[in-house]
Amino acid sequence: MKYKIAIPSIARAETIYKKTFNYLSKTNIDFKNVYIFLSDGKEENDYKQSLKDFPVNFIVTERKHVNTQRNYICDYFNKDELICGIDDDIDSLQTKINDKKTVELQDLDGFIKNAFEISQNSKCDLWGVNPVLNPFFLKHNVSFNLKYIVACFYGWKNTKHQKSYVSTNPEYGKEDYERSIKYYKNDGGVARFNYVAPKTKYYSEDGGIQTYRTIEYEEKAVKWLLETFPAFCKRNTAKKTKYPEVRLIDKRKKLKLKNK
Repeated sequence: MKYKIAIPSIARAETIYKKTFNYLSKTNIDFKNVYIFLSDGKEENDYKQSLKDFPVNFIVTERKHVNTQRNYICDYFNKDELICGIDDDIDSLQTKINDKKTVELQDLDGFIKNAFEISQNSKCDLWGVNPVLNPFFLKHNVSFNLKYIVACFYGWKNTKHQKSYVSTNPEYGKEDYERSIKYYKNDGGVARFNYVAPKTKYYSEDGGIQTYRTIEYEEKAVKWLLETFPAFCKRNTAKKTKYPEVRLIDKRKKLKLKNK
């Protein structure tokens, strides 16, 4: 099974080397199938110098926001290719051993191929992992109901269907929530491997979307999601971060009962 790895990046030439590539170098992936999509062409030489020991591919997009970056990636690859998206600032992927312990996932190639096989056999074109690294809450299962597919590590069949693309007018962010809902609505499910989670620091690394993310920006994203997909999400008031958040939930059955 063949697949490509896509890594969107901006202002992180050093970070991508110290974090994502430090991890990937310990796995068995083929770097010739890794494509780095650069938002700013002026940074290309910095990235090439930082990653000079890796035979990866560089593509300059000149797309400054993550929404347009990820849409560009869908357009770049051929129809029905299998793509795994990875962020430029993850420390590693961890897999559950027990309720107190995880270990670094080193057979990454095997996991990605297995994830695509299971998701495609289940007629789900989108798969992902648990967004939170807490061994107690990780589960040794694969779910197919409405779940949040975090964009720091996920895979999709590049059907070029409308579900593949996220809103860019206006650019409101929270695109991974939007993508999760669209694939769930269209396919009837998304595959999430709940025993694997990324080791990463959300909202904290310099560069990337932190170059333009603000509380006001995120609030616009939340409001847009609530207005656009009222049957599939609600505001998350339990999560304690400085940014507004949403929670995914399929409310269609309750809405039907309410409207009877």
